[in-house]
Amino acid sequence: MPILEPEFMQRTQGLDVQAFWDENQLCGDFTTHKPRCAAAFSPDDHWLFEFMEIPSTLRYYQDKPYRDDLHRQVNALTRAAVGQAFFEEDTWEHSPRRIENLFGCEFAYTEGGTPWFVPVTADPAEFSHILDRAAATDLRAWAFPADFLAEWEARRTAGKPLPLLGTGSRGPATIMTSVLSVETLFFWCYDHPELILRFRDLLAEKMIELNRLLRQFSANTQPGWWITDDNCALFNRKLYEKYCLPVLTRALEALAPGAAPRYQHSDSAMGHLLDFQNALGIRRVNYGPQVDAALIRQKLPEAMIDGHLPPFLLRNGSPEEIQARILADFHKAGQTGGLTVTTAGSLAGGTGLGRMRWLMQVVQEHCRYSPKNSSSPSTANTGQTMPFKNPSTPGQKLVA
Repeated sequence: MPILEPEFMQRTQGLDVQAFWDENQLCGDFTTHKPRCAAAFSPDDHWLFEFMEIPSTLRYYQDKPYRDDLHRQVNALTRAAVGQAFFEEDTWEHSPRRIENLFGCEFAYTEGGTPWFVPVTADPAEFSHILDRAAATDLRAWAFPADFLAEWEARRTAGKPLPLLGTGSRGPATIMTSVLSVETLFFWCYDHPELILRFRDLLAEKMIELNRLLRQFSANTQPGWWITDDNCALFNRKLYEKYCLPVLTRALEALAPGAAPRYQHSDSAMGHLLDFQNALGIRRVNYGPQVDAALIRQKLPEAMIDGHLPPFLLRNGSPEEIQARILADFHKAGQTGGLTVTTAGSLAGGTGLGRMRWLMQVVQEHCRYSPKNSSSPSTANTGQTMPFKNPSTPGQKLVA
């Protein structure tokens, strides 16, 4: 049975969800000249599995009709309760190859879980050969498998909408700790630094090349690029500056030049890296709840903060506790208009519709600025869903 949470549904009987989202369209810009903070939700497959208590996660990933039907059921429930649908109802079966695949890394699927990358080797000599193969690969011939091209053409012929590709990627820390295990990577940073430096430079080169190919293929001229990099929290400042920062510097200069939007999601304790984020020109962020909202605002004064409610507080807290945290974050980070109220990371599995409605009601009543003074919809992301939860690559699950 879907999670409804009667106590929270009772408390929010007067919430007009359509009026809430209509007003939300006016609230996306970084300014106080708007009615209130915007709000957002980012439910993903983890959330869906618990919400619907599905019997098989493997079937979800392997059976398109089953997956699409499940999405339709969930969307009907969320539309009725919170006024939004969050899941595609005509999902892709195939996708372009990912940057991790170039280094031999593939997803493993297990019952009860979500896809996870399997590290390729713990042998430095073997990994050197893997880098040789990656360097020699013609990405134009490699990136688009035949089954993906056939599905793309079938959808194009049928007049179905086609996605823009190359809009973002997992970040270098998370890619490196997927291709190699965490332990192997950090041991090699000290035992085989020349090998990891080669990995770093090749990753930057191929990441840029692959994303340019994806953009060209899908006729994507949209400016900006997003990054999901939870595992950056595992790197101390010295290692991050040596092995990760150069990758992002090159990639952002190539893929989000000038004033193009730059977004990073890292729902982890990565507060020690905030000055690097600011130097990279990241101007929209979604960080872990361990990073204080006031510190984010101090270190990234020009960044829109998507947050900063702990996901498990929204799932488990009392109405009073949830409201107190939202108001605390509003006072710490929202006074200049640069806060979208949402969870600091994904919506936690087990969070029900009543609690989502409560977040909306608290924002509607308590996170307001001056009287309504905006007459046209904002051109910014209005926070109904966050960029990193709508992967641009069809058929791919985004693993941060």
